[in-house]
Amino acid sequence: MTPPEQTMPARPRARAPVERPAYMVESVHNALVLLNAIRDQGAVRVSEAAREIGVADSTAHRLLSTLAYHGYVAQDADRRYRAGPLVGVGPATSELNRRLRDLSFPEMCALSKVTEETVNVVVRTDKLARVIASVESPRLLRAGNRVGHAPPARSAAGGKVLLAELDDSALRKLFRDEDRTDGLLKEMTAIRALGHASAIDEVESGLSSVAVCLRTVERVAVGALVVALPTGRYRGFIDAGGIARIHETARRIETSIEVLGLWHTER
Repeated sequence: MTPPEQTMPARPRARAPVERPAYMVESVHNALVLLNAIRDQGAVRVSEAAREIGVADSTAHRLLSTLAYHGYVAQDADRRYRAGPLVGVGPATSELNRRLRDLSFPEMCALSKVTEETVNVVVRTDKLARVIASVESPRLLRAGNRVGHAPPARSAAGGKVLLAELDDSALRKLFRDEDRTDGLLKEMTAIRALGHASAIDEVESGLSSVAVCLRTVERVAVGALVVALPTGRYRGFIDAGGIARIHETARRIETSIEVLGLWHTER
């Protein structure tokens, strides 16, 4: 009796090698090579980065400074560049985030025009505060557009006001591996009483911000509206009624959230 013919499972086809582009953008290529070097080596100095990509130290420094500005690298105390806070942060894929950004944008533009300061919308991802939309101030000295940046939530105004939505038990659980939890809980209590959060020179030296929550009709916070500005203008902004302006803008955005039915259950 002839044994039945056995069929070998088909092997998956190997992916074709990616060829070097004919018109590759060299500066982008060099920046990615540096990120790979930092990933593989842990940290690099400017001179090491320059040798890695075959450029002058000044060029390597500009590339690293640009990557640091966007949060992909950070310089430590011994002036070596290591992986920054954005390395490993997943994408903001929520459809609600996209819709929140789109419906907030006209009101953000109006608030930025009146205050002449940078206006952001922020969402919280675990212990990070991610900027999903930004309208930049027209002033020469201003907080820059930081869309995609994700600083620690406990250091950023938008992150703080969203953390304050959690009760003390949830906050202790979220920050169980960190020190200074008692101080954080006290700050969150104060923020709940005030209805807004501030951060002065916490994310960056010379930069301050004020934030209020953006809520659904059910009063569930889905994001934060933030005004970011140089610290030297912070007190003047507050004294001129800046917090009330942020609240007024937030209420108009919340009306749009209600009209369009952006419920918290979509998250």
